[in-house]
Amino acid sequence: MNNTDKATMEAAKRMLRGKIDINEVSMILEVPVEKLQPIKDEIDEQIRKVYGDLDSYDFNEPVLFEDFDDFGEDEDMKSDSE
Repeated sequence: MNNTDKATMEAAKRMLRGKIDINEVSMILEVPVEKLQPIKDEIDEQIRKVYGDLDSYDFNEPVLFEDFDDFGEDEDMKSDSE
């Protein structure tokens, strides 16, 4: 495999990680889908190991909250008894 092929496959990996459809990647890079499928399967497996069934692109709202307190005591908010 020459450097051009390596660069093309690396670009395909980046595009597939970015959730670009495999058929579009194939068309853009002029690489057969059959050659890209093992790369996509590898990326999907890595995502499953990290996130389980949850897709990292499913989040529309921020997941982390500023000033989150595990004890339920938030100094910025008044309690009901006050």
